[in-house]
Amino acid sequence: MNFCFDDDVWDFRHFIKNSPVRILNFKSIKPEWFRVLVKQYLYSLLKSGRFSASAKPMNSLVALRQFSQILKQNNIQYLSEISRELILSFLDINQTNCNRTIREKLYNLKDFFDFFGLESLSLVRHRDIPKQTIQDVDWLDEITRQGIKQHLDKIPAPVARHYLVQEYTAARPGDICQIAFDCLVEENGQWYIKFYQHKVERWHRLPAPREIRRVIEQQQQWIRKTFGSDYPYLFCHFRSIKQSSYPSFSSLKPLPNPPQVTASGNPMVRLIRLLIEQEDIRDSNGQKPYFTGKITRSSRLQEVRAKHGMEAAQLYADHLSSETTFQHYAPPTKEQVAVVDLPFQELLLNSQNRFLPWQTLPESLLKNPSSHELDLEISPHLVVYGHCTLDPKTNCIYNLYPKCYSCGSFRPSTSKLPLYERQYAGEHKRMESAKQAGAALAYEESKATLEAMDKWLSDLRKVANGEAT
Repeated sequence: MNFCFDDDVWDFRHFIKNSPVRILNFKSIKPEWFRVLVKQYLYSLLKSGRFSASAKPMNSLVALRQFSQILKQNNIQYLSEISRELILSFLDINQTNCNRTIREKLYNLKDFFDFFGLESLSLVRHRDIPKQTIQDVDWLDEITRQGIKQHLDKIPAPVARHYLVQEYTAARPGDICQIAFDCLVEENGQWYIKFYQHKVERWHRLPAPREIRRVIEQQQQWIRKTFGSDYPYLFCHFRSIKQSSYPSFSSLKPLPNPPQVTASGNPMVRLIRLLIEQEDIRDSNGQKPYFTGKITRSSRLQEVRAKHGMEAAQLYADHLSSETTFQHYAPPTKEQVAVVDLPFQELLLNSQNRFLPWQTLPESLLKNPSSHELDLEISPHLVVYGHCTLDPKTNCIYNLYPKCYSCGSFRPSTSKLPLYERQYAGEHKRMESAKQAGAALAYEESKATLEAMDKWLSDLRKVANGEAT
């Protein structure tokens, strides 16, 4: 495929293998000197192989095109003339965008500035980037999932198989839309589903039992029969989805492109929504569920967490932190929380200053809290109350003992709040006495203890009193 850098319209297929026909159009970017820089920047990114889909380059182009309008209005002639005031103007014209969109545009600008050696931190400041609101997790309950599977034969089999594979893998919709035809792999006599995760840019694999293998093999046969041996994806797009044609879908036509990712354009999402409506599928509360492409991920991870625990859900999702799994995908239901005795709370001492929930603690700590207990009262001043998440059979690798209150592995307990209050008051008195006596070492010890307790004691009080949100 011919490519010319000087052209103002580029074909994605020159950079991204098996990409749908999509273009990068630079014509509307003015001034021209900035257009050349934008092309240099995107060319470098596309040639780096970081992108296996067109969404990220397209988003970068949108942000840079918008920024170019500000440069033109202010008659900016050189890159070095880009100032903080121009970023503020950029924020003004984007103030009606949602926080997530503004964050993405600002990060695109920062990356562009870094590429050309500008001081991005002085142009785009930390306070410019809005916080991302975390919505309550939603998922399909078991009754809904059973209802959908019970009626899957009412929609075309290739689309039904798309749902089954996406539901089983808990993969992000975009990853399943572009999952490779040969996603089944055998290693040491075991079968796995292997797919690439575009968001985190790494491969992931999951065990493939016989039932899901059969689904994938049937889909592979259909793809080969429909498109031949050159089509590289497991699933395809469809057009002519009409509500009036349910359930025959006689006018449905497969296209040799991967399915669209957006919920409004994705054939699987559209047909599952139609299935829910036509078959009057209800959840456990008697309500019609709202189906999205993303909801299969949280639904599956919630199921794995309920059956096998948080650590299993974290591995299934390929999350580096169990907090991500808990907070964004698989929190417990209110009913599950109600029947569990919460013996302690974990405080996350990071920039967000949030509690890590008890469900994210090590299984051994949840099953046998006493083995991790630190309660010590050795005269005159060696006092520690609470739990440690480290292996109780080994010595402390951080060598902070007994300075546990400032250690990231320490977990305060709401049941020990009276002991903390007594200790906190006692350390205050000890610090004052040491100050008056000129005992510098004792003063610093008490001060360090109080500063460590200040990081979590007030939040622990709120949890103990039921005031935490």
